Amino acid sequence: MRTRVYHSFRDDFVTSRQQDWRLPSNYDWQDPGKPWQQRVVRTLANILSYSYCHFGRAITFKNAWRLKAAGKQGFVVYGNHTQPTGDVLIPYYLGDHRTFNVLASPANLGVPIIGPLSVFGGALPTPQSLHQLGRFNRMVVGKLRAGEWVMIYPEEHVWPYYTGIRPFNPGAFHFPVAAQVPAYCLTVTYRKRLLRRPRLVVYVDGPFTPDASLPPKQQQRDLQRQIQTQMVKRAATSNVQYVTYEEG
Repeated sequence: MRTRVYHSFRDDFVTSRQQDWRLPSNYDWQDPGKPWQQRVVRTLANILSYSYCHFGRAITFKNAWRLKAAGKQGFVVYGNHTQPTGDVLIPYYLGDHRTFNVLASPANLGVPIIGPLSVFGGALPTPQSLHQLGRFNRMVVGKLRAGEWVMIYPEEHVWPYYTGIRPFNPGAFHFPVAAQVPAYCLTVTYRKRLLRRPRLVVYVDGPFTPDASLPPKQQQRDLQRQIQTQMVKRAATSNVQYVTYEEG
């Protein structure tokens, strides 16, 4: 068992040399490359996700049908951020070949080869200035209204094998309210296996629908409360700590 010491829930345990990479001020989220580039990268990602979920890791899915039953409307999925590779590939597997997008740190774009390719596969680097924020929000809401779906990790930082639920960024709950689309949550939990890495048990819950009778900010808070409560409930089913986190 490994032990990691954290000083704040904003500590990042998975970093790269490009951690301080900055988005250009005029970055265009509406230009993710040519259609053929998107098709190639998304097809490869779907193949990798199938291989990872069926052969690469011991994974059990619970209620995966919920996303497939969402129909053609757009939706947002919130997940706990505990698998550097799995958190990239599992949503592709669950998305059933629908157009998938994921909010990602701009640092990912600085990684050679993989970074530039990630935008073809649906990565949406989060804005780094107020000037960019408005354009970014309008773009995400437009995708949701067009029937695409968006994956968000509101804990923001990857903590490998963490078995709790860390505080969420409240701003992450703006999008289902602004687009008036349902939200779901995806919780990765861990089960003990003898002399092996834990089995992943992945729960899908929802839909959670914004209450249009409330003011927008209150809708966001209500949605966050519902999703966070459900994810805490699911996370409590983990029965092993492969990595221990201690506050320093």
